[in-house]
Amino acid sequence: MACRDLSLLEVLGNETRRRILELLAKEPKYLLQLSRELNVSQQAILKHINVLLKAGLIKSYEVKTGSLGPSRKYYELVKPISMVVNLFRGYSEVEVYDMTSEKELPEELRDMLRAVEEVIKSEAKEVNTMLLEVKRLIREIDNKLREIREKERALLNAKCRVLDMLYEYFRKMGLPHAKSKSLLDALLG
Repeated sequence: MACRDLSLLEVLGNETRRRILELLAKEPKYLLQLSRELNVSQQAILKHINVLLKAGLIKSYEVKTGSLGPSRKYYELVKPISMVVNLFRGYSEVEVYDMTSEKELPEELRDMLRAVEEVIKSEAKEVNTMLLEVKRLIREIDNKLREIREKERALLNAKCRVLDMLYEYFRKMGLPHAKSKSLLDALLG
């Protein structure tokens, strides 16, 4: 996902904008709701909303509140995204993933999604049974995510240590910083 004018890191670098996105991830909200829940003025919330709109992270829509009342503008997330930021000496990466792309799913996860879809569509099951089955599948997904994240952290830790060892080696050799950097760039490039 490309942000217009501001980078995603600049947009998400603001705590109020992150909190707005967290609230909108749960459900669409209108300006006054956001202002009250965050205890921030409507004017300040609107400024943050405009940044999020410009970045393409959220969109708005209007809902008529009644025949006499004015319509109310709601804000919601445009699409689910995931962002990974890794920064350590000699290495940095910022990756943004569009979570709506089904082609990235391995067959095992597609099977799980089909199972959820079948459970939800099954009219023979009562709602509580269906919800329990979906909850079990969500827990299974969460457990797999936890395992993957633990493995990723271990791998990143190892990569960070290797780069630190290289920096220390280059320093002991008396290599100038520019030469060390070019060697590491070539290694990682």
